Amino acid sequence: MAKEILALHGGPRAVTASSQDRWPHVPVEAAAQRIRELLEQGTISIADGSGIIADFEEAFRAMTQSRFALTMNNGTATLHSAYFAVGAGPGTEVIVPSYTWHASITPILHCAATPVFCDIEPDTLVADPADIARKITPKTRAICVVHTWGNVADMDPIMDLAKQHGLFVIEDASHAHGALYKGRPVGGIGHIGCFSLQGAKAVSGGEAGVATTNDPELLDRMVLLGHFGRMGRGQGNRTFDHLGDMSLGAKYRPHPFAVALAQCQLDRLPDLNRMRTRNYAILNERLRDVPGVEIVEPRPGCQRGGYLEFKFKIARDIAERVSLDAVEKALQAEGAPVAKDRYSNLNFTYGLLHKAPLFTTFDRKTIGGCFYDPVSYSAPAPEVTLPVTEDVCRRMLGTFAFVDVEEQYLLQIGHAFGKVMANLDQI
Repeated sequence: MAKEILALHGGPRAVTASSQDRWPHVPVEAAAQRIRELLEQGTISIADGSGIIADFEEAFRAMTQSRFALTMNNGTATLHSAYFAVGAGPGTEVIVPSYTWHASITPILHCAATPVFCDIEPDTLVADPADIARKITPKTRAICVVHTWGNVADMDPIMDLAKQHGLFVIEDASHAHGALYKGRPVGGIGHIGCFSLQGAKAVSGGEAGVATTNDPELLDRMVLLGHFGRMGRGQGNRTFDHLGDMSLGAKYRPHPFAVALAQCQLDRLPDLNRMRTRNYAILNERLRDVPGVEIVEPRPGCQRGGYLEFKFKIARDIAERVSLDAVEKALQAEGAPVAKDRYSNLNFTYGLLHKAPLFTTFDRKTIGGCFYDPVSYSAPAPEVTLPVTEDVCRRMLGTFAFVDVEEQYLLQIGHAFGKVMANLDQI
């Protein structure tokens, strides 16, 4: 690309097309109608999983091709329920990538188990099966994979490892609603699938979550943990019927209004995924030949879903001589809605979690309650190095997962990348 004056220094902006995304994130009329029906029925809480909750769970079972689904009040609750169900506890370990939101990891602490961090694949940004294999010990109880940014973990070798070592696999599919691994829906491949239905997700109830499984005993254990009113009324083994209509006291059932909103979003998911896939392909194709930019391709034979955000990497040689902050600032000056990956700032709330004080220097035994592992945890913890994760985090940029925008807008974002990369001497 020819030399141009960057907008940062008074040149014309690369992005001038309308940024309006015509896709309504909340389908107001449809959601209002369903919530109004609940209000007219006087239904503002459902304890037994009937009605709109049962309908939503049936639809989610169908989407994930799972035998069972259990709706909860948020995605973190589904992960806590999953770790509890598979028997994570004191003296056990759960392998999990560091490149994730902290809610993939902190519920392991709620079970007094120990998270063991694994590295990611540089091209897909999801857990590396080879590094998972290296992290397995006699204490390992489960593996949690995260289908980050809608890209799908390589489930066949991970499931083979689990079978070989007698482990459970939990899929954190919070970013990946509707994604497919070799034709199989995510959330229905591992022993338990966990989906966040938080406000920004492709299927959203504002705050809600859903866990899926094919194992009736795992379903029963999740019900036992947090669903008073559903014991003996689900489709599981009814393993705990002798306890009566009880639970262990965690109240994880969802609000029916949230389920009504999520149901509207689930109806639209195929269209959303089709449009986001097209838009990401347009951006990636424009960026494919831009020197200094590395695109994040889907895994061959797999179909991304949900997405949450679109991600791109700056080449390593550029990242070594130009700060990511400077690249971000130059792209934003061009009108491109691009920001550093949230992991790159090392703020440990959405960052390189294996470096966070909670998992390194802080003695969790001092918190009290269940937040410690008396067998295997001590502070300071041994230093963990994840070279791929650390490298990727220093080079990652992202933008919105657009749904219904003008193609010209996407092409101009791609042009902004090309312009900035061709004029790095100006930043």
